[in-house]
Amino acid sequence: MKIDAGKIGPTKAANAPPGSFAFSGHDRTHAHMIEADPSGRFVLHVDLGLDQIFTWKFDAQKGLLTPNDPPAISLPPGDGPRHFHFHPNGRWFYSIQEEGSTVVLFDYNAATGRLTARQTISSLPPGFAGSNFCSEIMVSADGRFVYAGNRLHDSIAIFSVGKNGELAFIGEEGTRGNYPRSFNFDPTGQFLYSCNQRGDNVAVFRVDKKSGGLTFTGHYTPVGNPSIIVFLDLGDTAPKK
Repeated sequence: MKIDAGKIGPTKAANAPPGSFAFSGHDRTHAHMIEADPSGRFVLHVDLGLDQIFTWKFDAQKGLLTPNDPPAISLPPGDGPRHFHFHPNGRWFYSIQEEGSTVVLFDYNAATGRLTARQTISSLPPGFAGSNFCSEIMVSADGRFVYAGNRLHDSIAIFSVGKNGELAFIGEEGTRGNYPRSFNFDPTGQFLYSCNQRGDNVAVFRVDKKSGGLTFTGHYTPVGNPSIIVFLDLGDTAPKK
């Protein structure tokens, strides 16, 4: 089934910061992330080049995907959706746009798989000008905070989550390295690890679960071109004592 039909977005993002020359994926279709929703009934994927988020019905018995109705939702031209993350309640969906440097809150209908945009907020501090490429987005396990990665600005933006899911910018933390392509929390949620791709290191931050703030621990791990970090849950496979 062809999933990349559509009009390629412009090279200038609708919501780009002033003076931005950020361009990374609007020369062709560019599927960037795919993941099932919390129920497993639908699968969503973003296409950065088409500026769209696609939704598919998933037949678990046959392992087949069929287009949802509607099959996709559009983001502002050129903004380039890259990654997304569901809130723990399953009703709020946050998408980060690589070239527009924005986070968009969608209401998600788990029964129909439909997304409805409700808020757009910059991933950058007020007054920023120049080029930036957004990277990762993650919601804290308790659902109180959202974290958004900025490359070139080399920071992680921190947002508080309001009672209705809307975000408020509360600060940022420098990643202590060049081009944070991805980041992740450890299983306890006490630490955040930033993959500083061009800095060839992973930097470690302590997470303040009350304020959402990040504090650099002073610890770097040298890794060539780190792009993603995943923690393995050994579960029952761990050696028995």
